[in-house]
Amino acid sequence: MEIPSLSEVEINLRHCLLLKADDLYFTLADPAGSKVRNEFLGIEVEGLADENLSEAEIASIDLARFAISDRVLLLFGMLERRQLSLHHEHRPDVEFARNDALDFLEHFLSTLPDVALGGLDLTAARNGEVRRIYELAYAWLNLIETIEGAFYGETESSLTVGDLALLSGLDTRTIRNRCGPDKLIRTSAARTSQDRNSASPAFVHLHALDAVDWLKSRKDFHVSAVDPAWITQRLANANPANSTRGLLMASIINLGPLASLAPAFDFTVEDARRCFDQGELLPASISEALIQKIQKFEGTL
Repeated sequence: MEIPSLSEVEINLRHCLLLKADDLYFTLADPAGSKVRNEFLGIEVEGLADENLSEAEIASIDLARFAISDRVLLLFGMLERRQLSLHHEHRPDVEFARNDALDFLEHFLSTLPDVALGGLDLTAARNGEVRRIYELAYAWLNLIETIEGAFYGETESSLTVGDLALLSGLDTRTIRNRCGPDKLIRTSAARTSQDRNSASPAFVHLHALDAVDWLKSRKDFHVSAVDPAWITQRLANANPANSTRGLLMASIINLGPLASLAPAFDFTVEDARRCFDQGELLPASISEALIQKIQKFEGTL
């Protein structure tokens, strides 16, 4: 997962704020336009902010004055630390991050011009790093939703091919070649992505277990372990079928991909897929061994 550096994000966020400021400047008649623009940025500007401010002046813009900055930096921190929620590293939660951060960033980006306002040659507006944080966070939250959804019987993932490409660092074509009804990451023809809060259009759903297992099989992919106490609570509240699904999903996240997990606990990858798909119970000896192994994380997270 290729995340821009904090410095790159902060610089780009300041440039996004310049675009917003110039938009205010153009929208309002002077002297109101200049006054509002300067008050918005917290510095005095002559002409177009995006054109006329020096790099030092741009760097002097105080990001702490802007609520959107807090949200961008929270999402950045979640991604950088591979957290399972906006404020907690090991306890999965999607709703708060979407409602309190991602939706605001989506709105902020939607209000920015597509081209720099002073760019007569249609120079593209500079919002690349901030938009990258949005796209990565969208995909990351779809991953968290997939993990959490297993405990509620969700066998199809919120993740799309584009999400897997972002999270793995591979190109979309490579990922697409691994997906299909009988491929490594199984798919099912289904609704459009908008039904599942996906970031890009899709005509198939990815299999939840396969998608997460494939990500975990990549040596360069990392995600925080799930809190054993959280797992225990979810298992206690789940019906037997969903308990199996949730346990398999949590085991992959905490203990490793099925290719190494299955032989270590005396079952096969095919056994795991069948139990997940059909809600069959794992043999008691296997489920107990997995739970015991997961609980060894208790007190270490």
